[in-house]
Amino acid sequence: MGDALTAARTWLRECPLIDKNDRFNVNYLGDRAVEYALTLASETHKEDVCGYDIATYNMVFLARLPFGAHMGTNIASAELFSGLSRWIRAQNRTRRYPTGIDGYHVERVSTSNAGVIVTAGANTAEYQLQIQLILEEA
Repeated sequence: MGDALTAARTWLRECPLIDKNDRFNVNYLGDRAVEYALTLASETHKEDVCGYDIATYNMVFLARLPFGAHMGTNIASAELFSGLSRWIRAQNRTRRYPTGIDGYHVERVSTSNAGVIVTAGANTAEYQLQIQLILEEA
Protein backbone atom coordinates (compact mmCIF):
# COMPACT_ATOMS: atom_id res chain seq x y z
CA MET A 1 0.00 0.00 0.00
CA GLY A 2 2.57 2.58 0.98
CA ASP A 3 5.92 3.45 2.41
CA ALA A 4 6.80 5.20 5.66
CA LEU A 5 7.70 8.52 4.04
CA THR A 6 4.43 8.83 2.13
CA ALA A 7 2.39 7.71 5.15
CA ALA A 8 4.15 10.24 7.41
CA ARG A 9 3.54 13.05 4.90
CA THR A 10 -0.17 12.19 4.69
CA TRP A 11 -0.37 12.08 8.50
CA LEU A 12 1.46 15.41 8.92
CA ARG A 13 -0.88 16.97 6.35
CA GLU A 14 -3.66 16.47 8.93
CA CYS A 15 -1.97 18.86 11.38
CA PRO A 16 -4.09 22.03 11.53
CA LEU A 17 -0.93 24.18 11.62
CA ILE A 18 0.09 23.15 8.09
CA ASP A 19 -1.86 25.22 5.59
CA LYS A 20 -3.56 22.90 3.08
CA ASN A 21 -3.08 25.56 0.38
CA ASP A 22 0.71 25.41 0.63
CA ARG A 23 2.72 22.85 -1.35
CA PHE A 24 3.95 19.88 0.69
CA ASN A 25 6.50 17.81 -1.25
CA VAL A 26 8.45 14.62 -0.62
CA ASN A 27 12.25 14.91 -1.00
CA TYR A 28 12.02 18.31 -2.67
CA LEU A 29 11.71 21.85 -1.36
CA GLY A 30 10.85 24.29 -4.13
CA ASP A 31 11.29 28.03 -4.28
CA ARG A 32 7.89 29.32 -3.14
CA ALA A 33 7.81 31.73 -0.20
CA VAL A 34 5.94 29.12 1.87
CA GLU A 35 6.51 25.46 1.11
CA TYR A 36 7.03 22.20 3.00
CA ALA A 37 8.90 18.96 2.34
CA LEU A 38 9.49 15.69 4.13
CA THR A 39 12.73 13.81 3.49
CA LEU A 40 14.16 10.53 4.71
CA ALA A 41 17.48 11.03 6.52
CA SER A 42 18.13 7.40 7.48
CA GLU A 43 16.52 4.01 7.89
CA THR A 44 17.72 1.18 10.12
CA HIS A 45 16.39 -2.30 10.86
CA LYS A 46 16.97 -4.74 13.69
CA GLU A 47 15.33 -7.97 14.71
CA ASP A 48 13.49 -8.28 18.02
CA VAL A 49 13.63 -11.41 20.21
CA CYS A 50 10.65 -12.94 18.35
CA GLY A 51 12.26 -12.40 14.95
CA TYR A 52 10.14 -9.42 13.90
CA ASP A 53 11.72 -6.46 12.15
CA ILE A 54 11.94 -3.19 14.10
CA ALA A 55 12.42 -0.32 11.64
CA THR A 56 13.57 3.17 12.59
CA TYR A 57 12.94 5.98 10.12
CA ASN A 58 14.64 9.31 10.76
CA MET A 59 12.91 12.01 8.73
CA VAL A 60 13.32 15.73 8.35
CA PHE A 61 10.35 18.05 7.94
CA LEU A 62 11.55 21.17 6.10
CA ALA A 63 9.71 24.43 5.62
CA ARG A 64 10.54 27.56 3.69
CA LEU A 65 8.88 30.45 5.48
CA PRO A 66 9.02 34.24 5.45
CA PHE A 67 12.06 35.61 7.30
CA GLY A 68 13.71 38.94 7.85
CA ALA A 69 14.18 41.95 10.06
CA HIS A 70 10.54 41.99 11.23
CA MET A 71 10.56 40.10 14.53
CA GLY A 72 6.87 39.10 14.31
CA THR A 73 7.46 37.12 11.13
CA ASN A 74 10.32 35.19 12.69
CA ILE A 75 8.35 34.52 15.87
CA ALA A 76 5.43 33.16 13.81
CA SER A 77 7.78 30.69 12.13
CA ALA A 78 9.21 29.59 15.48
CA GLU A 79 5.68 29.16 16.85
CA LEU A 80 4.73 27.00 13.86
CA PHE A 81 7.56 24.58 14.66
CA SER A 82 6.95 24.49 18.41
CA GLY A 83 3.24 23.90 17.70
CA LEU A 84 4.01 21.15 15.19
CA SER A 85 6.29 19.45 17.71
CA ARG A 86 3.51 19.67 20.34
CA TRP A 87 0.99 18.23 17.86
CA ILE A 88 3.26 15.26 17.10
CA ARG A 89 3.83 14.61 20.82
CA ALA A 90 0.04 14.70 21.38
CA GLN A 91 -0.44 12.20 18.53
CA ASN A 92 2.12 9.93 20.17
CA ARG A 93 0.36 10.14 23.56
CA THR A 94 -2.97 9.15 21.98
CA ARG A 95 -1.27 6.60 19.68
CA ARG A 96 -2.67 8.27 16.54
CA TYR A 97 0.05 7.36 14.07
CA PRO A 98 0.63 7.25 10.33
CA THR A 99 -1.14 4.28 8.73
CA GLY A 100 -0.91 2.35 5.51
CA ILE A 101 2.73 1.23 5.80
CA ASP A 102 2.93 -2.19 4.16
CA GLY A 103 3.55 -4.93 6.71
CA TYR A 104 4.23 -2.59 9.66
CA HIS A 105 2.52 -0.62 12.39
CA VAL A 106 3.94 2.42 14.15
CA GLU A 107 5.03 1.91 17.74
CA ARG A 108 6.25 5.42 18.53
CA VAL A 109 6.93 8.82 17.01
CA SER A 110 9.18 11.53 18.43
CA THR A 111 10.64 14.89 17.43
CA SER A 112 13.79 16.88 18.02
CA ASN A 113 15.41 20.16 17.00
CA ALA A 114 12.15 21.95 16.26
CA GLY A 115 12.60 25.06 14.15
CA VAL A 116 16.34 24.96 13.52
CA ILE A 117 17.21 27.38 10.71
CA VAL A 118 19.11 25.51 8.00
CA THR A 119 19.59 28.44 5.59
CA ALA A 120 18.37 32.01 5.58
CA GLY A 121 18.16 34.78 3.02
CA ALA A 122 16.85 38.32 3.12
CA ASN A 123 13.19 37.27 2.76
CA THR A 124 12.89 33.55 3.51
CA ALA A 125 14.52 30.88 5.65
CA GLU A 126 14.50 27.11 5.63
CA TYR A 127 13.63 25.54 8.96
CA GLN A 128 13.69 21.89 10.00
CA LEU A 129 12.16 19.51 12.50
CA GLN A 130 13.55 16.02 12.94
CA ILE A 131 10.98 13.23 13.25
CA GLN A 132 11.65 9.65 14.21
CA LEU A 133 9.20 6.82 13.50
CA ILE A 134 9.68 3.43 15.15
CA LEU A 135 7.79 0.66 13.34
CA GLU A 136 7.29 -3.00 14.12
CA GLU A 137 6.65 -5.68 11.55
CA ALA A 138 3.01 -6.75 11.72
